[in-house]
Amino acid sequence: MPQRSARGFTLIELMITVAIIGILAAVAYPAYTNQIAKGRRAECRSGLMQALQQQERYFTQYNAYVAFGAASSAVIRKFSGDTAAASACFEFSAEACGSGIGNCVLMEARMRNADPANITHLSLDSNGGKACKISNGSRVTGNKDCWP
Repeated sequence: MPQRSARGFTLIELMITVAIIGILAAVAYPAYTNQIAKGRRAECRSGLMQALQQQERYFTQYNAYVAFGAASSAVIRKFSGDTAAASACFEFSAEACGSGIGNCVLMEARMRNADPANITHLSLDSNGGKACKISNGSRVTGNKDCWP
């Protein structure tokens, strides 16, 4: 009787396949997390711009901006997404910048999740100033990751 040859994969072939998959995953995962972070930052920037537009509408009616903290209730929306729980940015706050709340307002929002660029807060003021805070607490104005 002729002997049939065994069909299947050798251990070497399986190890090579696992190594290739590991290399692809090591390259793809950081790119994926960076894209997710970019999307969160874009959502946060959009939410801050909408909140600042609400501030401008308030200013046209009452001739002053409204200041509020993260915990206070205000007429201005305080999160970036559809719901506060699912937002990339939350705890919006508004304070006077420069010569008082009647002339200028500084809006700031806290990022919800860890960001690869270490961004913790984004800020925008009514004079067009844009900045962010990074994880060590310093305020940065020229970071391309904050406001491209």
